[in-house]
Amino acid sequence: MLHETIILSEERKVTLTTYLIEDQAEYQHGAKRPIVVICPGGGYAFLSERESEPVALQYVAAGFHAAILRYGINEYAVAPGPLNDIAGAVAYLRDHSDVWHIDNDAVIVMGFSAGAHVAGQLGVFWNNGRLLPHYAEDLTRIKPNGMILCYPVLDLRATDTHMEIGAKPGDRPEDIPFGQKHPKMPLDKIFIMDEKEGRYFADFESAMNAYIFDGEYTSEQEDFYSLQNQVSEDTCPAFLWHCDGDGLILPSNSLDFASAMKKYHRPVELHLYAGGGHGISLANERTTCDIWNYYPYAESWMKHSIDWVEQLTGFSERITRELKH
Repeated sequence: MLHETIILSEERKVTLTTYLIEDQAEYQHGAKRPIVVICPGGGYAFLSERESEPVALQYVAAGFHAAILRYGINEYAVAPGPLNDIAGAVAYLRDHSDVWHIDNDAVIVMGFSAGAHVAGQLGVFWNNGRLLPHYAEDLTRIKPNGMILCYPVLDLRATDTHMEIGAKPGDRPEDIPFGQKHPKMPLDKIFIMDEKEGRYFADFESAMNAYIFDGEYTSEQEDFYSLQNQVSEDTCPAFLWHCDGDGLILPSNSLDFASAMKKYHRPVELHLYAGGGHGISLANERTTCDIWNYYPYAESWMKHSIDWVEQLTGFSERITRELKH
């Protein structure tokens, strides 16, 4: 396996970690493989390791290449920065496709939660030269062939606005330990007083969106980066899954995006699991850090996504056909 971390932007702290199956004379010699480019979640404030290597290795085991994109977060999360990060990753992989045996027609972008917002942006905006000026001369170079969106942030108006953060009566907003305090977002827009309970809750929607817009934002900005509004006849095929019990990033994110895909007659597959919550990664004990991340009922999403990549790219069918000849 060719496993290395490539610095795509030192200034923005963007890296691409590869998990590439090296060409072997003993099996599938010369085969060009699909690649899945994974964007971990973390609300644009951090990047989840639970949604990184354990996921990449599942796709490698299925015979695909994989790569983890650690895109710009915190002060580097401002749109369209992360969109350009993932475009750069796709362009880099295509530029090295011959030496790394990557199928240029099978470049799949993938993301979890906020990482799905990054991947989804490329899926809908790949042909927008205004947002992607560096690639304007040949936008097909960065066009993904498909996207896998896992409990995705897609609608910026469909996130928990009353998040339990363990605040007690008498706690002051400036003293509440909360990892999504953007320095340019007023605390009274992040922390909402529940008069009935006499304590603060977090408006996670405002807190996360502040990273996308570098502080306070307008309705027009929110609407533009709500990706269900940007689906068109040019949007790439999508595989989505969500848990119906997700109270942080609401299931309507996936449902409304899938509806928009159907409206424009774009290929889409959606799995909505009863119960469950947010941030469950593989949903099994391999990526569990507490009981809230463990929901084996939804574990089948990984197999379904592998089957979807197979169907989309025809990889195994092509290998079998070549063996017969």
